[in-house]
Amino acid sequence: MNRRLTIIAVLLLLAGNGAGLYAQTPKPQHGYVMPYIVNGQDTVYFDDIVPAVVRPKNAKMSKRQWRDYYRRVHNFSKAYPYALFVARTIQQTDSLFAADHYTARQQDKYLNKMKNDLLKEFEPIFRGLTLKQGLMMIRLIDREVGQTPYYILKRYLDTPTAGFWQGVARFFGGNLKQPYDRFGEDADLEDLVAIWQAGRFDMLYMSIFGKERPEIYIPERFR
Repeated sequence: MNRRLTIIAVLLLLAGNGAGLYAQTPKPQHGYVMPYIVNGQDTVYFDDIVPAVVRPKNAKMSKRQWRDYYRRVHNFSKAYPYALFVARTIQQTDSLFAADHYTARQQDKYLNKMKNDLLKEFEPIFRGLTLKQGLMMIRLIDREVGQTPYYILKRYLDTPTAGFWQGVARFFGGNLKQPYDRFGEDADLEDLVAIWQAGRFDMLYMSIFGKERPEIYIPERFR
């Protein structure tokens, strides 16, 4: 993965330190207490339902389409776990700042140190990703955080910085301004996310490649 795309990913991780920026994907739960409201003598239970998308399956893909699909599955196996790590780190940073009532100056000091630590630890790891895996990771970070990468950089850094990294991303075939579109351009990724959340991705990977999905490496200090 190009070093500049590595830095984009790290910047996204560092920039997303505002309340409400993290959008956690709902996960199936079992045996939990549903929320409810009491209206007079009636108790009304309510819950969020994860939207389901039904798409026709193309059973007659060409050899090239199958190769592209296999490559997408492999790239996803590398990109999505890191996207989840970035989203989780943003959530933890949010929680720390809110719980300890960090001032703006304290936040800047904390993030500057964190930036150096992250670049030191993750630059060699992210450099091991291919360009397509890096671009896919940035798309999936958008999905997990709930904001476009360009918006995050602009809001928490500044407009010139966001514009610079947008130019870098465009040069390599990406677009930091393009929102993640689970029903359109990113529908293929959303299918893989659904398989992952259902706990079936490892079986899919095994059925295609005849081996277990490669585990990503997270330095112990960041686990």
